[in-house]
Amino acid sequence: MSRRLLHSVAALLVLSAIVFPAPSDAQEMRVRDLIVPEGATQYSMMKRRGDVRFQLPSDFKSVGNLYAQKLTEQGWRKSAKDNLQSSFWVQTFAKGNVSLVVRVSEEGGGTAVRLTPTGMMWEEDDQPTPKELPIPDDATDLEYSDFFETVEFKSPSDLKTTQQYLVQELEKRNWKKDATTMDFAHYVSMTFSQKKSSLTVNLTAEDDGCEVEFRTKGMQWDGMKEEIARAKKEAEQAIQAAKKMAAASATPDEVVDASLDLPPRKEKPKQGIGDLPKLPNKGTIVMDGTTYELPHVIAYEVFQYDEWSTKIVATQKAIKQDPLVARLRKTGSDEDDDGGPSWPQPHLLVVIGENDQPRRLSLQAGGTPGHGSGDELVGTALVEDGRARGTVALKEPGDFFDKVYTAEISFDVPVLTRDSTPVKQLAGAPKLPNFGKLTLGGRTYNLSNVVAYPVMFFDDPMTAIVFSERPLNMNKLTAALGRPAADDYFEFTPQIKLLVDAEDNVSSVSIWADNNSIGSNSDLDDAIVIEDGRARGTVRMSKPAEFLDSTYSFEVSVDVSVLGQKASASQKPVGGLPADSYDALPVPQGHEGIAAEGSPFRKVIQTTVAAELSAVVDFYRRQLGSGQWGQWNEATADAKIDRQSAELSFSGPSGGLSVQLAGKGDETAITLVSRDAQAAKAAGLWPAPGKARLFIANDTASAATLTINRRDYTIAAGAGARDPKTGFNWEVDPGNYTIEIKPAGGSGQSEKLKIQAGTTTGVIVTSSSAFMKVDLY
Repeated sequence: MSRRLLHSVAALLVLSAIVFPAPSDAQEMRVRDLIVPEGATQYSMMKRRGDVRFQLPSDFKSVGNLYAQKLTEQGWRKSAKDNLQSSFWVQTFAKGNVSLVVRVSEEGGGTAVRLTPTGMMWEEDDQPTPKELPIPDDATDLEYSDFFETVEFKSPSDLKTTQQYLVQELEKRNWKKDATTMDFAHYVSMTFSQKKSSLTVNLTAEDDGCEVEFRTKGMQWDGMKEEIARAKKEAEQAIQAAKKMAAASATPDEVVDASLDLPPRKEKPKQGIGDLPKLPNKGTIVMDGTTYELPHVIAYEVFQYDEWSTKIVATQKAIKQDPLVARLRKTGSDEDDDGGPSWPQPHLLVVIGENDQPRRLSLQAGGTPGHGSGDELVGTALVEDGRARGTVALKEPGDFFDKVYTAEISFDVPVLTRDSTPVKQLAGAPKLPNFGKLTLGGRTYNLSNVVAYPVMFFDDPMTAIVFSERPLNMNKLTAALGRPAADDYFEFTPQIKLLVDAEDNVSSVSIWADNNSIGSNSDLDDAIVIEDGRARGTVRMSKPAEFLDSTYSFEVSVDVSVLGQKASASQKPVGGLPADSYDALPVPQGHEGIAAEGSPFRKVIQTTVAAELSAVVDFYRRQLGSGQWGQWNEATADAKIDRQSAELSFSGPSGGLSVQLAGKGDETAITLVSRDAQAAKAAGLWPAPGKARLFIANDTASAATLTINRRDYTIAAGAGARDPKTGFNWEVDPGNYTIEIKPAGGSGQSEKLKIQAGTTTGVIVTSSSAFMKVDLY
């Protein structure tokens, strides 16, 4: 079975296996209708991020009170306890089947607001989906990217035939053709629109058909990452099955090919390459007046299209040889089922035939491609005794649209083969400093904390390198390593995150600062190497870029060990449901949503998983007993398990953990309640055995009087709001306590609290007539 046929099988399976979520039915409540007060700045609404964000000049308490008032007037009710701290306030509201989390936090003399809705309709929900785009039945190399929101494939039909087919099919699907922006024999670009979605279709002619790219904007890509990954896995399984079928029915000659028993290179008269003078290794591209010098040159042999050839590659930074040699060993060429090498820009590639004749030259510089072949090339080459030597150049300048280019290369290098040992780039390399510098809107961030760790981007292994203003929580990060949680790990601190692929190319840059999230695709000067567990190199933007009304730029330097070697070794399968991680605690993979709240001493995590109660009970006993999450010991005598619920208790490194489960059919709701006894002791909030604690704080600018069990207590303005040691902190007996606050001449609040042994309850005065109860420990 040919590689092309295998790719066709994979493409069809990926397309048919992807299931797109149906648009939401919550027509009556849309995210765009949420309250946004006048004076809001830096507004952003992103479904992928799942929230609405903006800034207000008022203080965060005034903004929080405004939302409490306005949402109540609209029929919303509070559905969870508030989390009010010294610098932020989180309120949770519900209305029917819809919920809304309002988070306001002190920032820059004003307030940062984040609204996180659940069950409401986003603008994208009633837009077209990628599934509705026309894909020809004979398409190959089909790729969906939810990160870039693109679809790419190859068609064996010529460019004009494919163009006509796509125009007809898109119009049938209610897409309106807006314009043909470019129309050449070798390249066509068209734009379409439907509702609030837009589509750019780019077609590029190739020798055996054409390549098609759909670039989408505003379409419904929700849930695509998981579907694409699942479909790719099924496609890979289909390819392996197809290979087995081909091997079973192959002739003896075909079996020899499949086992990579490659033919020897043709014998040719010796030219005495050892007697020839050494040539310099250097490539040069001049693109549209800009000169690119390429000092790093390698050569390697491949067996493709039933013949041997030698490829010469020149780049600005040294090429990582490990993945290239791995492909040569696997397939005899520089391509495998995942495609060929991704050379960093700028680069120059020359192909030398078996008769030492330069056949083809291709290049990429400044985002522009170029090529030449046959009589368009001048120069000579000699491949002999494991050495490639020669000079090759374009005879005449080439052009791509209005850009003119020239290219030339001189080379004299060893030829890599399947038997070669990849050259180590970092052996003996001096230590580089670890730092990051980000400039955004006139403000400079010093990102002195650097960490590197392995992640997966779909099926591709990559290395994430994060430069942050404050250190990341290493307990949480290391617990996530090797699990899906590591792929999207994020903390709210100014940072730059680089994703580096297996060939040491920086594939993406993510920036977060000042409540702005920037996905940068600006030109980079990068020289990163990941080798033997070490990440080393530098990256900087070649010029500042714009984001909204601000400009930004960055430069970073890294030389650290890549996390994950020990972590991955310790994460041995423990059976049952596979584990993901949240806040350094296990949660089952495939869980639906995460809600978290609490204090520095007591945290609550809630989620749901499509699994029966018994399987989730088994999951937590296996995972927490495995040692991968620290040393947790179950108090088995305290376990309560029945047909519909379960409660497990564990003691661990810093305190206790309660696992509360509620089963309903094939779904189980999970509530994890963790308590940090060490932190509570340090803050003076840990209750003695058999006792409880009651902590009183006043988060207003005036003194307040609380009545507790008919006795009045006056709390000074601000007492306990910033420092627990300045509030009222009493050790009390467990029991019922009536707490009241009543301003002169007005109505107040009265509430009966049941305080249990071993807990710390906080009462925070929030205004002259109201207080809030908080479970501190």
